[in-house]
Amino acid sequence: MVHLEEVEDRDLHAEQPGPYEDDDDEANYTDTDSSLSDDDLPSLAPSETAVDRLYALKDMIPPSTRRSIATASSNIYSALKSSALFGGKGLYMLSTGGLMVMIPYMMAMIEEQQIVEMEREQKAREMGSEIMSPGAQAGGAKASL
Repeated sequence: MVHLEEVEDRDLHAEQPGPYEDDDDEANYTDTDSSLSDDDLPSLAPSETAVDRLYALKDMIPPSTRRSIATASSNIYSALKSSALFGGKGLYMLSTGGLMVMIPYMMAMIEEQQIVEMEREQKAREMGSEIMSPGAQAGGAKASL
C-alpha cells in the first residue's frame, strides 16, 4: 500500500523580494532598454524548422485541394518560364538587329561630319587667302583688262 507524507515548504511563507515601497519611485527607476542586448535574452529558436511546419500542414489540407494547388502552381511556373524564355529571345533579336542597323548608320554619320568639317576648313582657307592678299587678286584683275 502507498503511504503519503506531507512535506512542508519552508519558502512558502517567507517574504518575497519585490519592488521597494518608497515615496520616491523615480530614484529607484533604471532604464532597462539600454542594458539589454540580444546576448542576454534566452534562445527562443524553435526545435523545428519552417520546412517541418509546412510539411505538418499537409495533413490539414484535403488531397483534392492539395492537388489543385499543385496544378495551379505548376501552370503558373510553366507560364512564367515560357514567357521569360520568349521575352529573352525577343530582346536578343531586337538588340542584335538594332546593332546591325545602327553601327553602319553611325559610321556613315561620322563620315558625313568629317566631310562637312573638311569643307568648312577649305572655305576658311580660301577666305583667309583672300583677306591676306586682296591687292594681288585685284591688281591681277586690272592687268587683264
